[in-house]
Amino acid sequence: MNIFKNRTKLSTIILASILSLSACSEDDSNSVAASSEDHENHSTEEHSGSGETHSGAADEHSGHATESGDHKSASSGLTLGDENIKDGIIFLQDTTINGVLTVNTSTPGATVLKNVKVTGNLLIKRAGRVDFSGSADVVHVGSSNTDVYAFDDVALVNGHHFMGKNNTFTTKRFSDYQEVDWTEKATHLSTGIHLSYTVSGDEKGAPVILIHGLVDGRVSWSQVAPALAKKGYRVYVPELRGNGKTDKPIEESAYSIKELTKDIAAFIDKLELNKPHIVGHSFGSFVAQELSISYADKIGSITLIGSAASVDKKNVTIDWLLNGTDDKLFDGVYAYDSTQKLPDTFYEKWGNSTNPDKDFQTAHLEHLHQVPYYAWKFLVKNFVAVDNAKRLSSISSNVQIIWGSKDAIFDKKSQEALQDGLSKANKVVFREVKDADHNTHWGSKAAVETVTDYIDSFIKEQK
Repeated sequence: MNIFKNRTKLSTIILASILSLSACSEDDSNSVAASSEDHENHSTEEHSGSGETHSGAADEHSGHATESGDHKSASSGLTLGDENIKDGIIFLQDTTINGVLTVNTSTPGATVLKNVKVTGNLLIKRAGRVDFSGSADVVHVGSSNTDVYAFDDVALVNGHHFMGKNNTFTTKRFSDYQEVDWTEKATHLSTGIHLSYTVSGDEKGAPVILIHGLVDGRVSWSQVAPALAKKGYRVYVPELRGNGKTDKPIEESAYSIKELTKDIAAFIDKLELNKPHIVGHSFGSFVAQELSISYADKIGSITLIGSAASVDKKNVTIDWLLNGTDDKLFDGVYAYDSTQKLPDTFYEKWGNSTNPDKDFQTAHLEHLHQVPYYAWKFLVKNFVAVDNAKRLSSISSNVQIIWGSKDAIFDKKSQEALQDGLSKANKVVFREVKDADHNTHWGSKAAVETVTDYIDSFIKEQK
């Protein structure tokens, strides 16, 4: 069904008027393209409050405007099914989308949504200005929905500027559920990625970079980072592509280990960090390995938590993740293109945490929900493709391995293979944490303290 039809001249004038009323100056939109220093001192904004209304190039495009069917009052509304919209200028008002609304166009123009209710995800992938007008903006019916704004120009949401591409914003962010003693910042990297990160600890302390797992985000380090900061370190927690408030490219190739590693290397250069110590968990441990292989001159030691030389697709947990084996409620991570949303039963199982902190649990689960479906797919696909068995011998730095004895993804045999592969490392220290699972550093309060102490003692041994 094509929900956009050419309307009368009056309709065009009405649309142009609405766009014009919400317009902001070109200088205002360009203010987003600030210097790199401005980026570092400007945390990614939220869009929970109502603010200014913006739109772009209304006069230029109004003659070609298209409009959804008759706009009725909010009380009667206009209800649509799943839609994939490909028109140039898009205007929806008082509309309910029972499913997924996808705006997918390369035509420069404006996207204006006012009082739109979406039961599924809102996906905007287009060039040109993306604008949201009105105090109601996009109102979700239901919970755990994620809006993905993938744009090639400036996005203006309720008066806030969003820099970079492919950001994810929701009514309430995962970060709202925790109070952590760190400072949120963001910076634009030479790789083209706008990266969000947190920092804590003494500015003069030895720099430590904590790299999270597959879709764990900053939440996974929210207890270890402050603990390390109290020990005198300057601790950075960057959010990898697809996670948290960092950009979320829509290309699969953007999520390879090498691309993610380039971001961290660029991050080190941008902040002018001197030989930071790298700590990586799971997926992040492979980024740490790649840093030590390809950018050894930029880093100090590496600590690998829940790591291996390669990923075994036949592993029971990995097989379930890929194929939903023996799970009647989950068909595998690749099976949900039609809905662009993983089932809640999956999130509950994957996000199950033994961490006793309720705020941690809530934030962690909310973060999983707020990772776009396509990012889940691409991150998983690149994760299971990792095989460094023949490359580990090129690592010459000092390496610490921390492994939980109940790790369901990487077993004892895989730890032996990892140590054997690090044959030319200057030093290899292996630490087993009894009864800890794959998420060794957040499974319990004791695990947090144990892992923090291991990292601290290992770094101090480097001096």
